Amino acid sequence: MCRNILGAALLVIAAAGPAAAQTSPPATAVTPEGLDRGLVNLGLMAGHAYQCLPEGERPAAQQAVLAFNSILVAQMGANAAFRFSSSFGAGSSHDVDRSFCERSLVDWRKLLQDHNLNR
Repeated sequence: MCRNILGAALLVIAAAGPAAAQTSPPATAVTPEGLDRGLVNLGLMAGHAYQCLPEGERPAAQQAVLAFNSILVAQMGANAAFRFSSSFGAGSSHDVDRSFCERSLVDWRKLLQDHNLNR
């Protein structure tokens, strides 16, 4: 189980954004603060991507978010799932900057593929 948690933590941090990786040296250890920041960034990105989706694709996206949140609960606990879902809510409730939609949608589709959520 410990391996699953660490693997999921590293995935969340890696998916949190390539821009952060370009400005910071590579992390040598996963920290609770880094994990929290990664979950927040991932949730915000997913919320932004949700707004960028055509209206017809949004119900499936909602189901994928719920499925991913279930994975977080199972592998990392309710606090991690809450951090992601509340960030998703924040990301999906603000006006969207359409200039970032392409990147958000690429990241969103990678999340779906990596966690087999696109079924």
